[in-house]
Order: sequence, then C-alpha cells, then structure tokens
Amino acid sequence: MRLPALALLAVSLAAADEIPGWVREVAGRQVPSYPAKVALVTLLSETSVTVEADGRQIRREREAVKVLQRGRRVPAAECFYNPKSGRVREFAAWLLPPSGKPTSFGKNAIVDQSAAASFEEYDEGRLRLIQPAADLQPGTVFAWEAVDEEKPVYADYEHVFQERDPVLLSRFSLSLPPGWVASAAVFNHDGLQPQVSGGTYTWELRELPWMEPETHSPAFYSVVPRLGVNYYPEGASVQGLRPVKSWRRASSWSAGFADPAAAVTPAIAAKAAELTSGLAAELDKIRAIAAFVQKTNYVAVEINLAHGGGYTPHSADQVLARNYGDCKDKATLMRALLRAAGIEAWPVAIFHGDRQYVRPEWPSPSQFNHMIVAVRVSADTKAPTVVDYPKLGRLLIFDPTDPSTPVGDLPEREQGNHALLVAADNGDLITMPLLPPELNRIESTAQAKLNPDGSLSADLERHYFGQPASNLRYTNTLGEHDELRRDLQDALSYRLGGLTLNQFDVTDHLAEDRFDMKMDVSVRQFGQILQNRLLMVSPGALGRRHGYEFPSKPRQFPIELRAEAYHDSVSLEVPAQFKVDELPDPVRLAGPYGSYSAEWKADGSRVRFEQSLEVNDTMAPATDYAKVRQFFEKVESAQNSSVVLVKE
Repeated sequence: MRLPALALLAVSLAAADEIPGWVREVAGRQVPSYPAKVALVTLLSETSVTVEADGRQIRREREAVKVLQRGRRVPAAECFYNPKSGRVREFAAWLLPPSGKPTSFGKNAIVDQSAAASFEEYDEGRLRLIQPAADLQPGTVFAWEAVDEEKPVYADYEHVFQERDPVLLSRFSLSLPPGWVASAAVFNHDGLQPQVSGGTYTWELRELPWMEPETHSPAFYSVVPRLGVNYYPEGASVQGLRPVKSWRRASSWSAGFADPAAAVTPAIAAKAAELTSGLAAELDKIRAIAAFVQKTNYVAVEINLAHGGGYTPHSADQVLARNYGDCKDKATLMRALLRAAGIEAWPVAIFHGDRQYVRPEWPSPSQFNHMIVAVRVSADTKAPTVVDYPKLGRLLIFDPTDPSTPVGDLPEREQGNHALLVAADNGDLITMPLLPPELNRIESTAQAKLNPDGSLSADLERHYFGQPASNLRYTNTLGEHDELRRDLQDALSYRLGGLTLNQFDVTDHLAEDRFDMKMDVSVRQFGQILQNRLLMVSPGALGRRHGYEFPSKPRQFPIELRAEAYHDSVSLEVPAQFKVDELPDPVRLAGPYGSYSAEWKADGSRVRFEQSLEVNDTMAPATDYAKVRQFFEKVESAQNSSVVLVKE
C-alpha cells in the first residue's frame, strides 16, 4: 500500500542545547513500578485553551513521555489543524536519552499530511507529525509542544485526559474573556471539579493507571476520563460563534447547515419518479430509494469547514450528478429523493462506534462523527427500526452510508446510541432502536456421517440474520469470496482439527436480511477411539462456536455483551457396528447475561444434538466478572460434551 506524499515544513525550533526548562523538570520525575507490558508512561499531558473575544481558540499542548520497554511502542507528537479556519503557530520536539546529549528535531523531521484515515477519503484537515526512531532506549524521554489557533463554529471543547498509557499528571485549562462563563460535564471520573481563578478554569488528574485492553469491555471513550465544556458570553453574541445550551438549540443550528442542501430539483424529482415507478407501498418506495443511495460511492469530502465546521453537505443535486459523497451527502440525497416521492425525512447526527460516547448532559454537536436519516412513516409501515417521536410521529431509522444493512435493520455500532434528530426547533436528542437477539442470530444445521475409524463427512449449512448477515454481505460484495472461505476453513479447523473443505457456496438474501453458507467437509479424525471398542464424539463441535472467552485474571472494566442468538442442530449418523452407550444430560441455563439449552438424543442409527444460546444486551459491572465468566464456561463445556459409542 503506498503512503501519502508528505510535505516537509520549516518550523522555528530550539537548538539542541536549548531544552526548555519544563522538559528538563518533568524528565526528572520519579516513575512508579508498572507491569512489564507497559511500554510508555506519560510524565505530563497538559492542554491550555485561551478563548479570545472574537471566539478564536489559541491552544497550547505539552506532553512528555518516558520509554519503559525497548522496541514495544514509539511515542509521537501530533498536531491536528484545519488550514481554512486555523493554523499551527509553533511545533517543536526534544529527545532526552538516559545518557548522552539531548537533541531537538530539525525542520526535516516534521511532516505535514492529510488527516484522512484512508485513500477513499478526502479531508481538508491536516496533521503535523514528529516521530523519533523506533528503537529508543528505556529511560529515554520524548517531549513536544505545539501552539495552534482555530476559529470554531460551536463554542465548546472536548478534552481526553489520557490514552491507555499511565499518566503522572494530566491537566486541562480554559481561559475565557471577561464576561464569559463556562459549564462542564465530566465523564468516567467522579468528583473532578475545576479550580477557578478569574476567567481560567483548570481540571487536573494525577497518577492515572494503565488501561489494559480487556475482552468484551466498553469502548475506550466510555472508560477514559474526559471532559466536555460549553462556554459563551453572558448577555451578548459573537458573530460566527454558536453557543449551544440545549439539544434543541443544537438541532436548530445544525438544521441551518443541513436543510438547504436537501432541496427538490427537477433532476431529483425525475430520479425519484424513476426509482419508485410502479411502487404503491410506502415501505417499497423507501427501500427503492435507500438501495440507490447505498450504491452512491462513498468519498469523504469536508466542505465549508471555516463556516460550517464540516457540517455543511453538498447539495442533493451535486451528489446525484457526481455519484459520490460522504455520510451527510448521502443522507441529504436520500432526504431529497424521499421528499420528491412525498415522504419526509430528517438527518440524524450520531456517533458511529461507541454506544456510550454521546452524553445527554453535554449538548454539543461535537460529539457526533456520522450522519444517518429518520424517515417519517405511516402506521402501515412496520419495521424493527421504527421509533415513536411525539413531535414528528413514527420515524424509521436508516443508515444510507452502510452498503450492506438494508432498511429495517441498523448497524450494530449505532443501535441503542443517543443521537441528535436535526429537525430545527422540533429536534432533540433521541435514542436509537436496539434490536432483540432473535433479529441478530445465526442458525446452523449439520448432516454428518461418522466412520468406524473416527473420520467424518458432513454437509453444513449456516444462515445469518441481521448484523451477522450484514458483516458477511459486506465482505462478499467486496469480491472477497476466497477470504470468506479461508476464514471459515480456519474456524472449522480450530474446532474439528485437520479437515478438507470440499465445497463452499454462499447466497445473499438481501430482502430477508439473510446470508447463507453451504459447506461440504471431510474431517480426518472427528472421534476418539479408546480400547479399540469405544468411540467418543462431540456433536456440538459441528455447531458454531459462540466465541465468548474470558481469561482467569482480575477485571478492571465492565463487561459489555451485545444482543445476539445462536441455534445449532446436528444429526450424526453412527457407524453400523456401534451403538450409543452414554449421552450427556440436558443443560438449561438462564440468568441476567442470557439463556442456554442443550440436548442430546439417540434416534435409531443417529445422534441428534440441539443447542440454543441467546445473549442479552448487558453492561455488567466488573464485580460480576466471575459470574459472567462462569456462565459462558458452562456453555462451552456443554457444547464440547462427548457422546460415548460402544462397538457391538
């Protein structure tokens, strides 16, 4: 994969013997003992934001990181900025080795590149980066400082006090002009109050621990200490700056960016008529328009960043003509096409990726990173993603950017999220639908024949519904059928041992939100032969493994489980010279984390196995970790239970 071109910038830097006093001071701080896994410790993380009378933000960032383990991770200095609404005033970095002369980074060590995450995106945001050599000695301190300015659209600011590395001191301060006030919400940390001196508010945290990643834990921003601040001048206004004091106000401001672009033009009206020709039912019209917009190419092109903060979409006419756009462009196109078909829709701002990220107590459009739509539907339209909103009626929620999730479903990372319905003064923060486990299920069947030597041949079928289907559909539409085959063969080999995947076919049933797989496999050693007369087999191994693994170790974070369901049915033909000697007892489990049942039966020359697992949408506290782990260990144990066959 090629790398983007990097433009080298000239920046005024201190000479090697002019290491700032703050760098030398923090470099000498004592570091506590950490587990061997910890590669870096942040000695100081400090951000100071000064707001000028015209609303412009001047931000100074300082950070110093000490290397604890050689070659594990490399620290870096990053400064994000928008060249249309801001600039970087200063950017410098220094390296202090445990022995030898400290050095500063010259201008040719600084790179300036697009902030876009991939080549499918275009983003006017920029990133300046300084990164030292990869192999730093333990005890080395890397420090950097940046000063940048920005003219934001909304009078707010979010600060995160740490990444996953431990931090000795993390500080954030906000300085406001005379007559301005601030309100703040603190997330994931109790009892943090600012120190206030004049117009300066300072929040400080010390000795923040290492945040070790844990399986099935909440997303990072749901556990890391962070802060959301709103500020505004009392009794006055600043041109171009929008103080947000409520979600209704956030909706009103955002609608001013979004609504004009969704106008119905002759081209839009003609396309809507073409797409809905011959369709009478409201849901059929929505599906036809949605499918078209989903096929519109996704390219992130941020526009009007200086005056719209990246919130302003292209007009629906432009998106239709060019056949590309980002999430807000695709939402705008869908709104315009629906309006031309007589169906009203509104944009919905959402954070894609973390259900707990958006906090109701902090009214700020800055919390969102994605745009979807809410379509007003009649009582005749039934779908799992319809919510009732008193001001506007029944709203069907849909993501036109997701290419593989059909109308009536919603990407798993958006279900249950708080989101802003952008409907001028009728808008507000609403909660996205959370679909039940049975709509996100996997059903599998196996017809298998066991041979006297323990080998096995089997026809396997799996039917994926809802989000499991969408995930496979997406991979398949990318033309990666071979990748699906390899992944499946690896998973089956993990469960069954050496095997040959003789046949593999997939079929997508988009209208039913279902994706099917059919397989023909040969397993070299499925059964275990004992004493030349016993044959032990585990029929559950032919089902799909649930994948919930919880190691035996102390737990730091809550356990997050998402709603999903599995059902497996196995029919195993026993060799003629064997009979069933022993079957496991049926298993029934039920509790706050889900329910499970398993049963084995002898049916003539066959052993039949049925199991069902339903996982509840749950956020269990870390103190319940042992109980969660025990529930899924019992499920795993039952699925792996053996049937004993004896030679007659």
